[in-house]
Amino acid sequence: MHNHGAVGLPLGFTLLRLILLGAVTAVAGWALVRPFAPAASGTLTRRVVTGFSGIGGVVVLLIAEATWMPPPAAVAFIGLLAAPVALRRPRPVLARLVVAAVVLVTAAAGAWFTGPPSSSAYITLMGAFACVSWLALCPPTASVRVVGAALGVTLLAGLGQVTIAGQLGTPAPGDPLLTRVALGGSPVDLLVVPQMPGWNLVHTTDTPLAVGNAPNALVPAEPRDGATGRWALVWLPEGRSDLWLDREGTRTTVPVDTGRVAWSGPDIRGPEGPDYASAVLAAKLTGKRGDLPWPRLTDADAAALRTRVASIGGPFRLVADASQRATEAAAIAREEAARLGLPITPDAPDALVLGGAPPPDARPHLAPWLDPPDLTTPEARRYARTLAAAFPGATPSRSGLAAWAG
Repeated sequence: MHNHGAVGLPLGFTLLRLILLGAVTAVAGWALVRPFAPAASGTLTRRVVTGFSGIGGVVVLLIAEATWMPPPAAVAFIGLLAAPVALRRPRPVLARLVVAAVVLVTAAAGAWFTGPPSSSAYITLMGAFACVSWLALCPPTASVRVVGAALGVTLLAGLGQVTIAGQLGTPAPGDPLLTRVALGGSPVDLLVVPQMPGWNLVHTTDTPLAVGNAPNALVPAEPRDGATGRWALVWLPEGRSDLWLDREGTRTTVPVDTGRVAWSGPDIRGPEGPDYASAVLAAKLTGKRGDLPWPRLTDADAAALRTRVASIGGPFRLVADASQRATEAAAIAREEAARLGLPITPDAPDALVLGGAPPPDARPHLAPWLDPPDLTTPEARRYARTLAAAFPGATPSRSGLAAWAG
């Protein structure tokens, strides 16, 4: 289902991340050491600090993918970073004006911009880089040194925040995403299948929440017949973007990377989507990629289905969904019923369920692939324990056990 030739490490984003780590280390280190330096910084030091601050600020702007920031504000921010690099000498008047001005501008920007929950951490990093860049041109007064040290700590804290939030993570592009995020005071487990451009199936634990590709495009995750947890369909664009989550007004975002190759398998919106996701979840729990074949009717399934039709021994009704496996199975069930002389009627007391929910007014006979898996073996018990710990509430499935063992 996946094109491996188009899936690889996002080198551009990885390079930006390394540059950001280097810039924070250099700038925060200088800001924290400066209170203990006896003299003013020389021209070379000022150039290095302002240069690293400018680069770091621009990199934060790129990593944040700040489409939520008005273009004039982004241009003004870049100008604020570039100006100190062009100044050769310290400006004594800056000691009284720059610190307060830049801090106030940053605070105003944070209050003005409306973006994802991570935008506050990004704005903090941008403002701290800008402040330190200008502070490098200020005489080393006591207030300047104290503010500089505070900004150094702010840079480290901002970097820690975006790192903990997963904003510097690099999800494998084009591979199903399994992650756990903090939302509303408790963790939420999340599976995104296939994490490729187009429609994606989002599976969460049994917690009421809404998901979407934008804050104004959230849809509720809802239960599905025959599947545990909650499910939602979200359209994701090519490349890196954010998946929005909302629980009772508390929001967060999860970075996703769909790559550039569209999903070539069956429609993920179909009734077999949850069964496929169950297999993908098991595969991800083993540390493997989620490149799995779509559920299909195997020869063993067909043989077991014929045996099940014979075991009913009388009239029965067929219950099937629109999936390809159920359609093929229905043809086999009808053929076997005709061979055995068993009538198929819509009001029979027995129902052979090939897909969908069993009818409440009939005795259900589940298709073999809908039966609960055999969890008596050590390997199957290990699968069940791992699944319960990694994705609470998820029920082991036959497809999941097969993916786990395979």
